[in-house]
Amino acid sequence: MLKEKNYAWMLISLLWLFSFFGSIGRFVQSYYQNEISEYLDVGRAFLGLTWSVNIFISALCAPIGGLLVDKYGYKKVMLLTGVIGNIAILTVLYANTLVGYFIGFGILSGLGGMNASSIYVLVSDWFTNHRAKALMIASSASSLGLAVLTPIFVYYSEWLNWMKLYWILLLIGWGSIFFILFFVRPNRVKPGAEAGLHHQEMPSKKDLKLLENARKWVPNFIQYCKNPTLVVVMIALFTCGFNMGTVERHFIAIQQVAHVHETVFASSLSLLGLLEIVGGLFFSFLIDRINRLLALAILYFTRIIAFACLMMHFELSPILFALLFGASYLGAIPGGILVATEAMQTSYKSMGLQTGVLILVHHIGGVFSGYLGGVNYDMFNNYELLIAIDIGLTAFSAAAYYMMYKAKRIRQIHAASRGLG
Repeated sequence: MLKEKNYAWMLISLLWLFSFFGSIGRFVQSYYQNEISEYLDVGRAFLGLTWSVNIFISALCAPIGGLLVDKYGYKKVMLLTGVIGNIAILTVLYANTLVGYFIGFGILSGLGGMNASSIYVLVSDWFTNHRAKALMIASSASSLGLAVLTPIFVYYSEWLNWMKLYWILLLIGWGSIFFILFFVRPNRVKPGAEAGLHHQEMPSKKDLKLLENARKWVPNFIQYCKNPTLVVVMIALFTCGFNMGTVERHFIAIQQVAHVHETVFASSLSLLGLLEIVGGLFFSFLIDRINRLLALAILYFTRIIAFACLMMHFELSPILFALLFGASYLGAIPGGILVATEAMQTSYKSMGLQTGVLILVHHIGGVFSGYLGGVNYDMFNNYELLIAIDIGLTAFSAAAYYMMYKAKRIRQIHAASRGLG
């Protein structure tokens, strides 16, 4: 199907299903801030701190998880993070204190960042012709979950609460562990091994080779930073993380300050999730079909308009923002990683650690926006400065990608003219 193995599409489909229902966690953290604050008898500053710690730990764990993926394979890392995620949920449910919430959601849930590289390596392992589409499909699950589940949860909010939703998350978590254990397997099976073999012992020479590559990666990465394409990708991923941190953590508060009606806000959240899918598919098509630098420039330019609408605070501001930002939400990370991988000609064996470091840069952007948003509100009782920084970073990233595209086009034209000559 679509020039890929049927088993590859099955893996992506089932992983998508678990991620779809896993978006319940995203809804809980956005919608039930007031209820969680009252239950724990803490202010929203504590919830914001816990969220920032979660993102920061997740960022630090991304390259560590990438190294583990390179050494042990994505299946084992997915299992490890799945178990830790369930322990995190149990800690939040049974501790019933601010300490338990901080440890469960802030620390243990943050360790799930070790799994960040797994899906990219799995897709690179199983897909050849449609990697961008596969990555976009996998990334779309949370967005579509937000779009579909938000109106349902809001409608049944009288009897539904955040703790009941956490119990549902726990069941989903155990289901995903079962799936990973019995269905996820590497595509590259050792010669002579059975097709269904899940576990492979790595020869000691290969093990030493991986460790040697890991030791050389840091100096190589410093050398890579001289590559202007990689620098642009890192700045753009930081910007993307900053944008997403603004939306994930402060979008509710921004609308509350602007006195947006809850119905409009709930509609904008649902629309945001829905447009993430449509826009994600559109930009995955662009990333696969046209020059990726140009596609990413278009993506970031769309975000400039989105944040400009958000800053103006008119009646349809959240709806227009959801349309524009949602359309550009999913393409920046997989597109940037693909550009960096091609620019550095990264091999399959070292892709996990490299992807982890790039995701680290992205998450650090989210940590900054989460903290700076709180500072902005404490100083001015609004979020205008935060949104202005989003616009500035996004404009710089769009311009940088476009300049890289133009420079590449000029080099190609010159090379073609010399070939004809």
